[in-house]
Amino acid sequence: MRLLDRRARWFALFLSLSLVFLAACNPVTPAPATEVEAPAASSTLTAFAPAALGDTVTQLAAGFEAKAGDVKVLLEIGHTPTQRTQIEQGATPDVIFTAGKTDIEALAQQNLIAADQVKPLARNQLIVVLPPGNPAQIATVEDLVKPGVRLLVAQPELPIGMATEKLLDNLSAKVAPDFKEKALANVVSRELGVKPIVTKIGLGEADAGVVFISDATAAPGLATLMLPDDANVTVAFMVAPLAAAANPEKAKAFVEYALSDEGQALLQAQGFLAPAP
Repeated sequence: MRLLDRRARWFALFLSLSLVFLAACNPVTPAPATEVEAPAASSTLTAFAPAALGDTVTQLAAGFEAKAGDVKVLLEIGHTPTQRTQIEQGATPDVIFTAGKTDIEALAQQNLIAADQVKPLARNQLIVVLPPGNPAQIATVEDLVKPGVRLLVAQPELPIGMATEKLLDNLSAKVAPDFKEKALANVVSRELGVKPIVTKIGLGEADAGVVFISDATAAPGLATLMLPDDANVTVAFMVAPLAAAANPEKAKAFVEYALSDEGQALLQAQGFLAPAP
């Protein structure tokens, strides 16, 4: 028995040494670590735009993001004169869209925008929106000045407000000398932009409101009254990258996309006209 125990111990020792020898001759090579590529960094672009472009510029931003693939467009929707003031006071968006030429040209004069980068984006005209069912039975522009008609217009310092004032001047020259006076007498509220006018007309809080055609296109539930072509007012919408843009290459690319056939198709689907040649 002792001989067997001794042989068993020697066999176990021999087996252990053999395993160590084999391991030394055949080292296990660890699998190489898999390199995980970091996702491409996405750049951010900030654009100022007027409320009259709100829905459409959102579509433009989405289209540009899909095309560029590595950029996120942050939109600040407001009022062109206010946004101009913000830039003059130090705000630094990458791109600005404006209703009208006055504010963007003023920024260019201050070298906040390179003058040769200011581009015409589209044109828009005015239209009268009416509540569903048209309870005041407004059928012609003359009906707007009937006593008791509740009319909504925009604040006169806004591009839409300036255009409305000019429209009323034109109608006074073409329809009746006192047209503007009577129309303003029917104004029950001057709103801070087109969106409040559309909302209030939809709720039946007034009988008629003057907005851009694109606003009426975006609110198909409202009735409309077309204005005479020889009295209507055309407003140019403009676009430009800012001189101090944090991302100048992407800013320029966004402007180019807005002016491309694809961008223009989006604008015109919303009721905008092509920019003046």
